[in-house]
Amino acid sequence: MKRIILSLLVILTFVSCGNMDDINTNPDAPSTVTPAFLATDAILAITKSESSKWLFGDEYIVKTTMMTEHMEWYMYNKFERLDSYYMSFMPYSYYSYLISMKKMVKLANEDESISEGVKNAYTALNDFMQAYIFYGLTMEVGDIPCSEALQGEDEGILSPKYDTQEEVFNTVLKKLRNASELFGKASTFSGDPIYSGDPMKWQKMVNTFTLRVLNMVSKKEKVGDINVQSMFEEFANKTLMTSEADSFMRTYSSSKSAQWYPFYYLNQNYWSYPVMTSFFINMMKGLNDRRIFYYCEPATALTAAENSYDAYSGVDCTMTFGNIQQEYTGGLHSSINKRYFRYAQGEPIKFVAYSELQFILAEAALRGWKTPLTAKEHYENGVKAAMMFTADNTPEDYRHGVVIDDSYINEYLSGPAAFDATKGLEQIMIQKLIGSYIQLRYNAYFDYRRTGYPKLPINPETNMNEVTTQLPLRWMYPEDEYSQNKNNIQSAIQNQYGGEDTPNGVMWLLK
Repeated sequence: MKRIILSLLVILTFVSCGNMDDINTNPDAPSTVTPAFLATDAILAITKSESSKWLFGDEYIVKTTMMTEHMEWYMYNKFERLDSYYMSFMPYSYYSYLISMKKMVKLANEDESISEGVKNAYTALNDFMQAYIFYGLTMEVGDIPCSEALQGEDEGILSPKYDTQEEVFNTVLKKLRNASELFGKASTFSGDPIYSGDPMKWQKMVNTFTLRVLNMVSKKEKVGDINVQSMFEEFANKTLMTSEADSFMRTYSSSKSAQWYPFYYLNQNYWSYPVMTSFFINMMKGLNDRRIFYYCEPATALTAAENSYDAYSGVDCTMTFGNIQQEYTGGLHSSINKRYFRYAQGEPIKFVAYSELQFILAEAALRGWKTPLTAKEHYENGVKAAMMFTADNTPEDYRHGVVIDDSYINEYLSGPAAFDATKGLEQIMIQKLIGSYIQLRYNAYFDYRRTGYPKLPINPETNMNEVTTQLPLRWMYPEDEYSQNKNNIQSAIQNQYGGEDTPNGVMWLLK
């Protein structure tokens, strides 16, 4: 009793001496939600990479790298449902960030201390976030909730309808146009960990991303009321990224553990398991591509010098998993370069990139669309930017005594990698693949899905896809949708895929 009475007296003393809310406030945590806080949360979410073997998720799909710790289904072309533990480009759960973005704009508009230019920036960011997330989701599954997706609080719509993929792309492109225009009238805003709130850099990125989206639908003449070629040519002449420094990317630091590169060995236990594939190794060897020395380690069982192409070997990714494990543990093949797990700062991870932009423009020029330069010039710009990004972010200790510089790149572009318009599309896709190693997640798969390049190795005897002669074309819808939005999802599946939600359904984009 004495202890209880004493405790009560202490509490009463605190209450009488001050406000209890002040006592319980954590001085290191935000006490109110601000537009800047919500902006930071969403931007960090869409630029987050897995600090595990799933950093390589899309590399398994496009056959550059295998994982020897455990058989991952992506290695053998088996796709599951979105939001399962098999990682994807854009989880369904990211709809929650769009709700936060609406709140961000509302808070900004209600705050009289925020200038009109900053309000424009937050509104533009909201438009971009909607476009980016809707784009990612529709690329994975097809039709998605879009026009009614964020109307739960305002309109009481808890079971949103599924818009067709064409309607979704139409919405995405209009949101991107709005975002570009608003960033052009915006002021520097708070809460941006990527571009420090610089609206000009955001506008460049939005315009560049718009070209990616239009390139993905380039087989279509129109998307709703939008003429694809006309809009592409319009945006190709807007303010765009001018170097890899403009890329939308997450940078890392060795100074704080929370800012280490995702695959740094103190972040995960999988660093010893990745193995390079013969498909990827032989592709680089055939081009005399020195990035092989920056991406890989020499195979321990090979006796050639580390600066010789002969020291590098890749596993046949179509073999059974047991054989892959056996050959790798025997030292026959190359692992990933040690910089990916021993260099805490690592390299920035790009989500929209200048080099990607140049390859997109090169592809458009091949189609005869109006672009700032020729297909050859854009292609060469893309190769140079991608190569120098790798060189600039690989410390000398991890280069195996091999240099990538302007002289080498010029030699490279006049040798086996010299542009040839008759096979230009395949060359562009090969260079996009090589240059996006552990970058631009799932973009290489989306490019392969629409173009067929590069030609990925497929063995019907080990392919786990239902159609054993091809890769899957999509992910299946999340299981939760069947219980939470049953009628709308069933209608969407019926309208698109004849009622069967399978990985091989052909979405509108691919028809």
